Amino acid sequence: MSVTSNWASWSEYKKSERATVDMPSGGDGRCAIFYPASYAVGMANLGIHYIYRALRELGVAVERFFAFPIPYRSVEHDTMLERFPVILGSVSYEADVLTFSRWLAKGGISPSRESRERFQSHESPLIGAGGAVTYINPLSLSGICDFVVLGDGVETIRSFVRTLRRGLSREKTLAELSEHSSIYVPSAHSHGRYSLNIANTDISRDYGHGVWTTPNTVFGNSLLVELQRGCPKKCRFCTISHCFAPVRIRDVNLVKRDIEKSAIVSDFSQIGLVTPEAGDYAALDELLEFAESLGIGVSFASLRVDRITEKMMKTIVSGGRRSITIAPESGDDSLRERCGKYFSNGTVVEKLEMAADMGAKNAKLYFMAGLPDETDEELLSISELCAAARKKTGLKITAAVSPFVPKPGTPWKGEVFAGEKKLKAGYSLILKSFGGINGVKLQRVSIKEACLEYAVSWAGPESAKFLATEELSGDSYRKLEGLMDRTETVSELRRLGLGVGHE
Repeated sequence: MSVTSNWASWSEYKKSERATVDMPSGGDGRCAIFYPASYAVGMANLGIHYIYRALRELGVAVERFFAFPIPYRSVEHDTMLERFPVILGSVSYEADVLTFSRWLAKGGISPSRESRERFQSHESPLIGAGGAVTYINPLSLSGICDFVVLGDGVETIRSFVRTLRRGLSREKTLAELSEHSSIYVPSAHSHGRYSLNIANTDISRDYGHGVWTTPNTVFGNSLLVELQRGCPKKCRFCTISHCFAPVRIRDVNLVKRDIEKSAIVSDFSQIGLVTPEAGDYAALDELLEFAESLGIGVSFASLRVDRITEKMMKTIVSGGRRSITIAPESGDDSLRERCGKYFSNGTVVEKLEMAADMGAKNAKLYFMAGLPDETDEELLSISELCAAARKKTGLKITAAVSPFVPKPGTPWKGEVFAGEKKLKAGYSLILKSFGGINGVKLQRVSIKEACLEYAVSWAGPESAKFLATEELSGDSYRKLEGLMDRTETVSELRRLGLGVGHE
């Protein structure tokens, strides 16, 4: 049953938005772009900013949708979802695939691509997707989407618009889209060998910053500014290092230009640096000094322990923040090195001491459980490191522990996923080890969520069909794991020509 007729308005949110660039209004085609999370989270994602801007500049009447708080009316004009003949999902995380499927179903649109083709192909909207998941395993979207834009989407979306403007039938539109090397069309690519590829653009020619600023995001009233894509560190578990390669760095002069131009037309309190690791950016000090000269604060999306400097901490604290977030991954030096992170517990504590000396009050440390060949002693080292950091620094410590999930395209793609039973035992051990440590709080990511992430990460054609059904429940990961075959998924990716990034 459709819920798109329920009335609610985005007007208050719209009033708080400030555009940083002029974009055409109207357009000759109506297109919905959906982010499968709240407005606050979605507006902190540069991908949706970029694709929206590209579509607007190409003359497409694109409007935004978010899963919360008003899921079935557009931000721009409170337009009902059912009025859009094209729907694009911006899918960043594995769980977003399920959110996308459920959102379509509750909006009165069958999430199953095969069902739409079989029963209502001419009346159904054309449904596509892009986003971070497409760099890792686009097969996970094949049960839902008529087409999937692979990798960096700004250049590819221009070809997509040209095809739409030809006014072809649905079948001919998809056939033409399938000829593009970075557009995966499941119905057309179901047989034979292909040479698809993940698009990697030159970010010096891309937009480089957010289209809007608004206080209603998880980062507050920030201008999002991109510094780098890809990461040179090559941590064995990390998709950013391997699936988003090669490393591309945006020139600091372009970044400064973007900030200056945006500051003229939009009032923002800080700059949000979008990069896998801010400390890797060679011109970071120059950029921080530039922001300081403008009287604008800076926030960091991520900090690698061994690259934290006094200048970075000074910037964080002077901007009003009193917390620091880092990812040691393990409390054991040897296991951390096996992960591909080459710094010691001594360095972790030393950097946290520096943060405390400069005015920080809180620290959040991210760890993983269920890592390859992990021992009980290595699990217990998590609480030992946190206790040592608390004692040495006086900071209030939060330890956030999440299960390790092997991903396609990474060196650890072939490692075993620990699974529910082993992860529960590990969590129990960790919980006991944290007992009685004052000033240290433990947070654990749901094991069910990790199991679901694992199943979606490795979804092949069969399990992707299940992701497009309306019978999804909290225990869906069990059915998905039953349908999932990692060897088959790798084979299918290679057949499509996507094996290079997954070797």
